[in-house]
Amino acid sequence: MEKSGDTESGRVESPKASQYRIVPERRIAIRPLSARAKKSPKDGGSDVPQLDLERPRRPWTAHPKTRSDMSANRVARPAHLRKSHMRPPVRTTLPETTEEGKLSVMGLDTQAMLGFTPQTYQLPTASTDLGQGVRTLVSDDQKPKTPKEGWAVTKVADSNRDSTPERSKKRHPSFETWVSGSPHDSDEYDTDLETDLLKNLEIVEGQDKKKKMRIKRRRSPEEEYPADPTGKSVYQDQCQRQGVVPVSFLFRHLGDRNLRMRHHYLGGEGTKPVAAALQFNTVTEALDLGDNYLQAEGAMYLARMMRDNTFIVYLDISNNFIKSSGAEAIAEMLEVNTTLKTICLAGNQLIDKDAYLFIDALRSNISLTSLDFSNNNFGEMAGVYIGGALAINDSLHDLDLSWNAIRGKGAVAVAEALYKNNTLEVLDLAWNGFGVAGAAALQQALRVNTKLKVLDLSNNRLNKEAAKHLCGGISQNFGLETLLLNLNPLADDGIELILQGLAKQESLRYVSLENCGEMNVNPTNYKTIKEMEAARDISILHGGMGGYQRYSSQASVLRVLSQFLREHRSQLTEACTLQDKDKSGILSTDELKVAFREAGLRLTNKQMSLLIDDIDSRHTGSVPYGDILSGKALGDFYDRKPSVNATVATTYSSRPGSGHSSFGQHVTVA
Repeated sequence: MEKSGDTESGRVESPKASQYRIVPERRIAIRPLSARAKKSPKDGGSDVPQLDLERPRRPWTAHPKTRSDMSANRVARPAHLRKSHMRPPVRTTLPETTEEGKLSVMGLDTQAMLGFTPQTYQLPTASTDLGQGVRTLVSDDQKPKTPKEGWAVTKVADSNRDSTPERSKKRHPSFETWVSGSPHDSDEYDTDLETDLLKNLEIVEGQDKKKKMRIKRRRSPEEEYPADPTGKSVYQDQCQRQGVVPVSFLFRHLGDRNLRMRHHYLGGEGTKPVAAALQFNTVTEALDLGDNYLQAEGAMYLARMMRDNTFIVYLDISNNFIKSSGAEAIAEMLEVNTTLKTICLAGNQLIDKDAYLFIDALRSNISLTSLDFSNNNFGEMAGVYIGGALAINDSLHDLDLSWNAIRGKGAVAVAEALYKNNTLEVLDLAWNGFGVAGAAALQQALRVNTKLKVLDLSNNRLNKEAAKHLCGGISQNFGLETLLLNLNPLADDGIELILQGLAKQESLRYVSLENCGEMNVNPTNYKTIKEMEAARDISILHGGMGGYQRYSSQASVLRVLSQFLREHRSQLTEACTLQDKDKSGILSTDELKVAFREAGLRLTNKQMSLLIDDIDSRHTGSVPYGDILSGKALGDFYDRKPSVNATVATTYSSRPGSGHSSFGQHVTVA
């Protein structure tokens, strides 16, 4: 049997060897088994991969996939459930050219997003060469002026291939079309995004308008409240913004010249609307917010308001616990304010370091005439600070330092300040601790100072040795009119020394020596007092001899007023007329106090309040100043209290050359 194959070469060929094509070893490219093509049952070909060296081949991963290559177990996903990013984009073509030779193109702009009807432009088919093989279908004379007016339609010319009419023309959408969507797109992509976008645009536009209105309101508050001299509309608006309940009493009286609202517990937050309203108020001249628990926050709001307000001349924020932070704000305000004349800071728990804050204010301020620091926690160092500021101040007329703890070096500093100060007329130092050292410093100051009219040294630990120093100062002083020495342990010897000094002093009209001895005054001093009152016009208040025949404070203060009317009636008439802005003949109690001070009546705050209470016996808050000038008010007081030893003389006077006559009453207190 003959074997198949070449016996000479010694090779044995298998029956299928002829089916393989032997290629050179250097050209064989072996792919992994997983990449081999599957044998097709139709062509019956071999499953061995064949290499076509004449034509470059792509990798298997780049071959297009067919549905036949998919697994038979795999279920095709419906078209409406396929992922949106896997869908092929919809290719839209330009509308065909009309018979007139013009192309109808839908134009969109930014207004289409806000509900405007899209516009239609008729563009000619004439093209313009833009270079680089790009031609536009819009002519130069009819193309839109701005890119937002329509679609930019271009035709790409293929330089290598002949362009055919059937070739589709590409359209490049603008930004507005990309946002709002092309009208030629398929309904398959319709969503609610356009509706939501329009709603969001309307919301944003409304918020922008509100923000602009708020900015405008903050920038021009005067334009928002153009005709509101009282500040009531500002107060209501600020209360609504701050969430604060408006105070009805304050709202009713915001237009008053004298706004007095005590004990309403405004608090710090409640003060902010009040300060905002008073910033535009041009009517109120006196503001009293005592005992409203303003604290430091409320004091800051008021201080900020007083920087701009030029109408308020009287400010009382006593007993409000403003403490150090509030005191700092008030002190900074006083450095720039030029209209405030009176300020009361009593009972605000101020300490020594707070007094230091007012040094610059008292140095630079030239309008402040009355300052009340009573009932605080000032000690020795506070006296040093205030004394230094008082020595360089040239505007204060009234200073109240009562009910503090000023002693030692502080007392000496305040007393020595009277050497250089030539404007202070009323100095209240009651309820401190001046003692012998303070009395010695006052002795030297009283010898030089002739401007001081009222000095209150009640309860200052003044004994017999201190009385010696005061006697030396009083005897050489020629300006002091009122001296109060109540509640000091002077004893009989000390009272005798004071009376010796009074005998040499001619200007004193009122002296108080209550509770200065064990049994008030002894018979010798009592006799001296009676002889002195009979010899000259002076009132000496004492506790009587052994407790009898005691003068009341009311009688002594009214005696001072009676004598003041005899000597300064014209000055008081002028002062009351200036305070009577509405020409009604009636003054409030606060206005009456200002009139008394302007006319020259120098009393302490306690004495002034006592005098006003006696005149306004019915506590109506207003007094006809004509009754005071004529003496009728004093006569009514003694009619109500006949126990007071007084004589009321009625006099008749008439003007020469006129048919008018008037009755006047002159009160003399025995």
